[in-house]
Amino acid sequence: MKPKFSLTDEYFNTSYAPLCVLGHVLWERGELEMLRNFATIPIKKRDHTPGEKLMDALLVILAGYPSLYLLNSKLSPDPMLNQAWHRAKFADQSVVSRTLDACLTEGLDALREVSWDFWRSHTQLANHDWRKRIVLDLDLTPLRASRHAQESTKGYLGKKT
Repeated sequence: MKPKFSLTDEYFNTSYAPLCVLGHVLWERGELEMLRNFATIPIKKRDHTPGEKLMDALLVILAGYPSLYLLNSKLSPDPMLNQAWHRAKFADQSVVSRTLDACLTEGLDALREVSWDFWRSHTQLANHDWRKRIVLDLDLTPLRASRHAQESTKGYLGKKT
């Protein structure tokens, strides 16, 4: 499938053209295979593999959305985005969230290796002055947030009481 850009009389256009092109190019180059075939997370495969769910989480990040719940309302309804990423449909955000929760130390180590291989070939990390720090702040704890906090929503809090 080659991407085609033109005016159309179709009923649906995408508002995610750059992500469609990126997904198609990464697929054609085979650069999503490491992530798509990622099977180190001990979770059942029903409709989507753990790797496909990780790809969905990556897509939310690439789209610039602050939360996984936007996968259902923003990305999933776009059939052209699904097609460009070679998916019949994206996984539900709750399923993606459960997959991330099921990731154990071994899964994180394997994911770190996949991530390192990918970013090493696509960034200038190899040229970074490692005497200086790179900080990546991920907060995966299900703590309550104030209603005044930016992008704060009421929702699932894990087993936190």
